[in-house]
Amino acid sequence: MSPRAPAMAPDDRRASIIAATIPLLRDKGRGISTREIAKASGIAEGTIFRVFDSKDEIIHACVHEAFDTAAVKAELAAVDRDLPLRDRLAAAVTVMQKHLQGIFALMSVLQSSGQPLHRPMDPKAMRRRQEGTAELDAAFTALIGDDVALLRIPVLNFIGYLRMLTLSSVHPMLDGQDSTAAELVDVVLEGALSRPAATDRRPATKERRPAAAQGRSATTATERRSVAITSRTSRGK
Repeated sequence: MSPRAPAMAPDDRRASIIAATIPLLRDKGRGISTREIAKASGIAEGTIFRVFDSKDEIIHACVHEAFDTAAVKAELAAVDRDLPLRDRLAAAVTVMQKHLQGIFALMSVLQSSGQPLHRPMDPKAMRRRQEGTAELDAAFTALIGDDVALLRIPVLNFIGYLRMLTLSSVHPMLDGQDSTAAELVDVVLEGALSRPAATDRRPATKERRPAAAQGRSATTATERRSVAITSRTSRGK
């Protein structure tokens, strides 16, 4: 017999069940049972249905939670502001990589179990996603702080480039998965060139003389050979 669950407000109970279900979904996919969910949540199976109508509703809530950035923002806010800019950004990229890897892992297992994970596209979800992106931009801007003066491009452009590289570093269909957070930050902060000024120099080429000069040189050489032959002939007579 399952132990009696401690009393919780409905929203807290839902959040607790979702948190316990997401790891199960990543491990087993859609085939998990409500009994397994209850066991992972530390509650009786019947308690689930006090806050969810069905297993499908739980899975749908887990999908929304996977894309939610509230936990990410909390982790970004916890990054030590006394660290150098490079280290602060590397810590932030690590947080983002972990978040994206969780989404891709859930997508993969649900796809293989016959239940593809689609990003919620209803108007409310899309509006929330736009707000979430703006909030993440604000979190990164706050993390950069006064060091924004060191950047030679607008801070939102910088954050956008960093976001694109971070996504590509963990996307299962791309080949950037061995890139570390520190490497990504270095590329965006410093660029990929070890000596950027070298690209301002023209390529080294051999100096070529004008065609007319080449022609005169060839003519002169021919004349010299002709004189030499004439001289040898004269001595032989």
